[in-house]
Amino acid sequence: MVRTLRARSPDGSGQYDIVHSWGVLHHTGNMKMALKNLCSLVKPGGKLIVAIYNRHWTSPAWLVIKYSYNRFPFLQKPVVTLLYPLIYLAKLAVARRNPKKQQRGMDFYLNVVDWVGGYPYEYASVSEIEQILNRSGFVTVRTIRASVPTGCNEFIFVRT
Repeated sequence: MVRTLRARSPDGSGQYDIVHSWGVLHHTGNMKMALKNLCSLVKPGGKLIVAIYNRHWTSPAWLVIKYSYNRFPFLQKPVVTLLYPLIYLAKLAVARRNPKKQQRGMDFYLNVVDWVGGYPYEYASVSEIEQILNRSGFVTVRTIRASVPTGCNEFIFVRT
């Protein structure tokens, strides 16, 4: 995919002014390599915009849940049925708004299926992502911390 993107860059440089990956890299199975690949596609002075699951004390448990959900299909309906009310109440308590009123338009039930089933699953703290990108020649322009503890932190970086 990276090779294809390089070949399709508008100016033939193999790089872009803006590279955007929203809530995807943590599902690749090798998030650090995916970040490295993205970094290589950003022109000097260009922007990298990403959203990555936040590291939280519950993240290892979510890894087990997501792995089990995908490894043992007979568990899928019972796991969603069990976690749906818990996720609903947690989101209601943290966000202080009705979780069924979605901003991005997907049904809350389908969001629960997406959250529970999203595997591979990796996560990182704000400082971990900023350190990776800073070492790759990027400067943090903006960080928006996840509104819920295990949600996505959102970042804008510029390549120096």
